[in-house]
Amino acid sequence: MIRLLRRAVVPTFLLLVAAAPLAALPGGAQVARADAVQTTLYFGLRTDDGAGVSEQAWAAFLAEIVTPRFPGGLTVLEAYGQSDRHAADGAVAGQLTRVLIVVHPATPEATAAIAAIKAAWRERFPGAGLFHTESDVRIVPD
Repeated sequence: MIRLLRRAVVPTFLLLVAAAPLAALPGGAQVARADAVQTTLYFGLRTDDGAGVSEQAWAAFLAEIVTPRFPGGLTVLEAYGQSDRHAADGAVAGQLTRVLIVVHPATPEATAAIAAIKAAWRERFPGAGLFHTESDVRIVPD
């Protein structure tokens, strides 16, 4: 009976520890919790009209729209992406992509800033791709 009870309690304890944002373990150790959100936006530089987003247009978008909303810091990566989005026959096509990574607090203000960036992208570059992911992250001090 004790063995059966132990089998039921241990998995339940582990599940509770994994689900808790910050939980104390025996000996004072703690389970890490999410401190912030990492938003990643993937901007496809191909547009439906074939003109594309130039390097100058991307730089202006970054300076005018993105940086003022996250002046504390951000990361931009040059990438290559591919999808079947622009192909009428479903063929996979590649395109240059800019990946924007912003780590920010989970606040309504940050959510609104991300929404404004996405809206501005769609307005400035109709038909250009946009993909958005978010993850909880733990900030590790140096």
